[in-house]
Amino acid sequence: MPQLFKKLASVLALLSFVVLAGCVSSGSSVSSYGGPSVTSVTAKHKTARADVRAAKRELKDAEKRLSKLEKAITRSERRLNSKRSSAKRKEAAKKTLKDSKKGLRTAKRDVRRAERKLARAERKEKSAARAIVTAKKRAADAKRRAEAAERREQLRAAREQLEREKDGTTRSRLFGFKDPSQEFVKDYRARVDNGFPLISIPIEKMDKRLYRQQVNYRTSHKVGTIVVDTAQKYLYLVQPRGKAMRYGIGVGKQGFSWSGTAHIGWKQQWPKWTPPAEMIARRPELSKWSAENGGMPGGTSNPLGARALYLMKDGKDTLYRLHGTPQWASIGTAASSGCIRLINQDVIDLYKRVPHGTKVVVL
Repeated sequence: MPQLFKKLASVLALLSFVVLAGCVSSGSSVSSYGGPSVTSVTAKHKTARADVRAAKRELKDAEKRLSKLEKAITRSERRLNSKRSSAKRKEAAKKTLKDSKKGLRTAKRDVRRAERKLARAERKEKSAARAIVTAKKRAADAKRRAEAAERREQLRAAREQLEREKDGTTRSRLFGFKDPSQEFVKDYRARVDNGFPLISIPIEKMDKRLYRQQVNYRTSHKVGTIVVDTAQKYLYLVQPRGKAMRYGIGVGKQGFSWSGTAHIGWKQQWPKWTPPAEMIARRPELSKWSAENGGMPGGTSNPLGARALYLMKDGKDTLYRLHGTPQWASIGTAASSGCIRLINQDVIDLYKRVPHGTKVVVL
């Protein structure tokens, strides 16, 4: 009896393995099947077209041979029926006629065979052309499904991020702490400003330290002063009681950075951009936006972004700006041509907080 139970258990295990293997194999084949690719069916169509051309040449050659034999038969029959032909010529014509009629049957058979071959090749070519259409449609459908899946994944990630933010808010309420970097994150959403669209900033891809936030900041500068720390990539707006509003910034590339003290001499919303002569000399393609040509009008593609604060010193334009940019990935880097850039949503906030004449210290 124990041996019987062992054998029965072995059989059941084997059956389970076979069924499981069959299910896995079937499932994987269905999930992995996508039909022939556009490249493969295009190659087959190319081969089918070449076969059609070859079949047409073969039919043309067969028809030429048939026509040649028919002409030879006609010529031989005329010689046989001619009264002026000698007996020797008639005998030769009779032999030629016999050979030609014999070859005529073969030639006709070759023509019919070539016609059938051409018809098959043309059917294959049409089938291959339909396969290309089907493959392109299938590829487009697969692309749409992939894009939809990507959108679902992005939505899922956004929901998870929102849940994490909610969870962080709940913890802060329960345990009495607050993450200052999360205070203004809602302001980074997409919106319309003065008729121009502001894109949503993917803050989950940014370093949290570059978010706009209120921080502790001890300085000898007066309240309302803007302090730009180019080394740390921060801009501080000094506030009372040892606080400051801190913004992440992008600074000038090496060789174009600027430091010193100035003041805001002019503020502008969605400003016009006029590249200086030195920049045009380095990049001649910018000459179309020169002062003589009226500059580049404000808009989403304008390098100055949504706002610009123009820095003046001793009554002269320093040619340096605090301005916006939609290029959020450049914040925290040395990417500009000397000017200080902020995310558009941040420069709009800074624009509201500072008046004309505000002192700016660039370290």
